[in-house]
Amino acid sequence: MANFCTKCGTPLVDGRCPKCDPKPDTSPKGDKKENGEDTEVHPVHENYIQAILNMIRRPVTGFQESVADENSKVGLILMGIEALASGLCVFFLIDKLISKATAGLTTSYGTFGSTISSQLPSAGGYFLKEVIFSMVFALITSLLVWGLMRGMGKAEINWFQSCQIVGVKSLGCAMGWILAAVGVIVELNVFAVIVLLVGMVLGNIYYYAALFNYPKTKKDGVTYAALLIVIIMAVIMYLVLTQMLTSAIGSGLDSLNSLENLL
Repeated sequence: MANFCTKCGTPLVDGRCPKCDPKPDTSPKGDKKENGEDTEVHPVHENYIQAILNMIRRPVTGFQESVADENSKVGLILMGIEALASGLCVFFLIDKLISKATAGLTTSYGTFGSTISSQLPSAGGYFLKEVIFSMVFALITSLLVWGLMRGMGKAEINWFQSCQIVGVKSLGCAMGWILAAVGVIVELNVFAVIVLLVGMVLGNIYYYAALFNYPKTKKDGVTYAALLIVIIMAVIMYLVLTQMLTSAIGSGLDSLNSLENLL
């Protein structure tokens, strides 16, 4: 009877009764691919700072863990951080230009130069415009990502998740804007330009990595969705920049008219 269960009489396997004392299941849980990899990344519920740090350390895995939480607001937070960072960078740049212009006019023309410098635009206005422009641009991109990923990539995605895809781009760009702002403050202009360009490139690398590593999508469809997003955003950027240039020229002409009246 040593080889049989004393309770039910079932033959023992490795000294255990398969009915009364089953061996615990030690195999990893979750769906598996044929090669043994997980087909699904489960959401990691954590604070937003930790989620952002994870994306910096592990861009693909960190993004997949974050986007698995379909209601995470980390994408919107990253978009807001980029908007503020770009606004601050523009503010410091315009403020320095205005300060130098004011100092030059005052030195050359005295009180009259101070009067002229009062007609110069405010740096605060440029800060507000840049923040609004950056945020609106990111939100439009997120809507395009949401629609095209669903339509062409056959992805199960909601708007918050599309914001996370755009948010990883904002993460890279924000780092460039912040370092560029520091460069402008300490008057290292070449450094500011270089780190801004590196930040833009890094942001786009994060962005395309997120697009192509979004779970359960048709990769061929995502490829052409990414192309359409680039084309549409390029057209929008062209129209916006054209309007901004026209507005700037109009403001410059108004300033010249004001100076003529002062003279």
